[in-house]
Amino acid sequence: ITAYTGLDPSEHGILESVNYFAKGEDRVKVDTSAFQGRTFWDRAGEAGRRVCVINPFMAYPVWPVNGVMVNGPVFISGKIQVSDLALLEGICAPESLGGIVDFPSKKTLGAFCEKVFNDTREQAAFGRELFGCVQPDLFFQAFLTSDRLKHFLWRFGDPEDPAWPGPNRFEKTIEDFYQLMDEEIGRFADLLGPGDRLVVVSDHGHGMRCTHVFNVNEFLRQRGDVVSRARAFGPKRLLEYAKNAFLSIMARLDLQDYVKVVAKLIPGARKIKKGKHLTDNSRNRAYVSDFTGTNPFGGICINRSLVEDYEEFRESLMKDLARLEYEGKPVFLWIRKREEMFGGAFLDRFPDILFAMQPELGVNWGLHAKMFAKNPTHKALSGGHREMGVILSTGALEPEASLDRLYGSVLAFWGIQARDSTSGSLFRQ
Repeated sequence: ITAYTGLDPSEHGILESVNYFAKGEDRVKVDTSAFQGRTFWDRAGEAGRRVCVINPFMAYPVWPVNGVMVNGPVFISGKIQVSDLALLEGICAPESLGGIVDFPSKKTLGAFCEKVFNDTREQAAFGRELFGCVQPDLFFQAFLTSDRLKHFLWRFGDPEDPAWPGPNRFEKTIEDFYQLMDEEIGRFADLLGPGDRLVVVSDHGHGMRCTHVFNVNEFLRQRGDVVSRARAFGPKRLLEYAKNAFLSIMARLDLQDYVKVVAKLIPGARKIKKGKHLTDNSRNRAYVSDFTGTNPFGGICINRSLVEDYEEFRESLMKDLARLEYEGKPVFLWIRKREEMFGGAFLDRFPDILFAMQPELGVNWGLHAKMFAKNPTHKALSGGHREMGVILSTGALEPEASLDRLYGSVLAFWGIQARDSTSGSLFRQ
C-alpha cells in the first residue's frame, strides 16, 4: 500500500492485513477505502492516462479506473472482479488472481509447486493479452507466486538452513522459478515500444526465516512489566506448558502439518498463541505488540496510565533491551521510538517502541518459558521476508528509486505532480 500511494504506514494507517486463525471475510483486516482513489494508477488516470491494473495485492474489491482493473480476493475465497467487463470481452481472467488460500503439506508440496508455476504462466499470458487489447499508457501487474514459493521451499534449497533435508527433489525449484520469471518478463519486454519503460519491483526481499524466537513478554515479566494471571500449578500455566511442549514435539517429529489442524479445533487458538490466556494487557505496564508475526521486526506497547513518567520509563526499557545478548551478539539491530521513524496521523497505531532483531530471531509471546527458544514453526514456513527488495528499470527513475517513492517515480515519468504529501522516506533519518 505504501508503494501504491507513496504514504508510509503512519499516513495510510494499515499495519496488519490477515488473521490466519479467523474464517471467511474476518481473516482480512484491510479497509481498502483507505487507499481507493489514492494510488499511482488512480492519479495517472485522473491526468488522462489509460491504465491496466492486474492483481494489486489487497486492492479488492476493485474500483472504477480510467481503463481496467482486475483482481481477486487475497487470503479468502471469492470471485474475480473486473472494473469494466467490456474491456475483457473474449478474454478469460485466471481463477488464480488474488489467492493465497492453499497451504501445502509435505504430501502436497509437489502439486503446490506445479500449481505455482502454472498459475504464473497463466497470469502472465493473461496480462500480455489484456495489454494488447487495452493498449494502456500505464500497465501494472503483481505476481504473488514467487513469495509463496519461497516461504514454503526455502529450506529445501538452502544447505545453510538447519532444516535442510539434504539432496532433494525441490532443491532447484526456487532457482527454476526465477528462470521462469525471467522468461515471462522478457516476453513483456518484447511488447515495449519506443519511449516505453519497464520497471520490475519486489516489495521486499527474502531469506531464511528465523530459526529461534525471543519471548518478549517473558523478558517483560521478569522485568516486572507484564503481570501473569497464572498460578504455579493452575490450569492456565499448565495450558502454556502443554502448548509449548506440543509445538516442540510436533517440530521434532516433523509433524508440523498437523499443528494447524489441531489449532482450528481449539476455541481461542489465536489468544492462546499470543499468550492472552495468561495475561491482560490492560494490567501490564508494557507488552509486546500483536501487530507482528514470528519475524525479527516488532514493537512494545506502553500503558501510559500505569507508569509514572512515560518518557523516563520508555528510555529505561529501551536501555534494558539494548543490553540483551543472544549467542554473544546484541539481540537488536536497532531500537527506536515510534516518532523517530514515523510522523503521520495514524502514529498512535504503532507500538511505543519499534525494533529489529538479528535475522535468526523472531518475536514470540510465550510466558513462563525460556527467554530464547527454537522456532517450532520453522520447518513449515522456512522462508521469511527481508527488508531490502529489488527495483530494476530500463531507464533512470526520479526521484531516487525506493519502494516508498515508487508512487512518485511512476507519476514523474509523465511529469504528473503527486497529489498527496509524503514523508519522503519510509524511515526517518
